[in-house]
Amino acid sequence: MPLAQRFLSGMAATAFALAALPGTVFAAPNSSTMSGSAQAAILTPLVIVAENPLSFGQLTRPTAAGTVVLSPSGTITTTGGVLTSTAIAQTTPRGPGTFLLVGEAGRLFTIDLPTVAILRQGTRNMRLSAFRSNWAPGDVFSAARTYSLSVGATLNVGTNQTIGTYTGTYAVTVTYQ
Repeated sequence: MPLAQRFLSGMAATAFALAALPGTVFAAPNSSTMSGSAQAAILTPLVIVAENPLSFGQLTRPTAAGTVVLSPSGTITTTGGVLTSTAIAQTTPRGPGTFLLVGEAGRLFTIDLPTVAILRQGTRNMRLSAFRSNWAPGDVFSAARTYSLSVGATLNVGTNQTIGTYTGTYAVTVTYQ
């Protein structure tokens, strides 16, 4: 009989004999050690570069409240007292906010946009709401590690809104999945 089998047979016989002794209790070992593996992956840091501002262009002051809806593709529609502004000669470009995102090639990511932002002109303001973008779940960074993001929103214009240029900011957050 090989040595290992004789050792195990001897251990079993000893355990059986000791278990037969009255008042003797034997327990299994109360600890065990096993090595585990560990790893870490360092990813390309996420970078957001603002390219173009979200611009609703120039509007005439409405006599009734309304909205200007600017889609991520640049389409503008209006509601309420805000008339379609295409008849107004624009001296500045209007269009969606655009950003260049840089991240890990092929990596999934999410975009978070605000629910509301405020544009101000002195003590007066207008509210931006219903932010939306061209991002869709499942989008990934290209092989060149980039993604072009376009952002649109709804501008809420008040009745007899005070004349002036209104400015403000909004946050875009990109997160790896």
